[in-house]
Amino acid sequence: MRVRLIALGLALFGGAAVAQVMNHDLPVQAIMATAVNPGALAFWAGGNDPPENESKAEAAARWDEAVKGAQVMQAQGEALKQYSRPGRWNEFAQMMIDVSKEGEAAARAKDAEKAFEIGGRLYDSCNGCHKTYIPPVPRPQ
Repeated sequence: MRVRLIALGLALFGGAAVAQVMNHDLPVQAIMATAVNPGALAFWAGGNDPPENESKAEAAARWDEAVKGAQVMQAQGEALKQYSRPGRWNEFAQMMIDVSKEGEAAARAKDAEKAFEIGGRLYDSCNGCHKTYIPPVPRPQ
């Protein structure tokens, strides 16, 4: 179940990333493409079901990357505030920072259940911003 939920989130998140490329200025585009998206993916991998036959060393590396991903999300939330827009932009960025701080603690504790729950809230902060600031792509008729 977890893998499917994360896969759905990644598909939605990836689609939103494409829309961001088309609708945001270059600094925000670069933040999203080079830091936020990879950071979120690394964090979400911590709370996901581990790969089959994962060794202890591989699990440790996955959790280390989840911690780094949460730290990236915190730093990039601060960076996104520098490109503030009217409305809830800074609120969404702060939500990403706050949730990622909780995520860092869960990843350090290697608490998969907590990381999974926090990962959902992290997705909600991203998705809320995307819904607000990325115009829908018109569908061909």
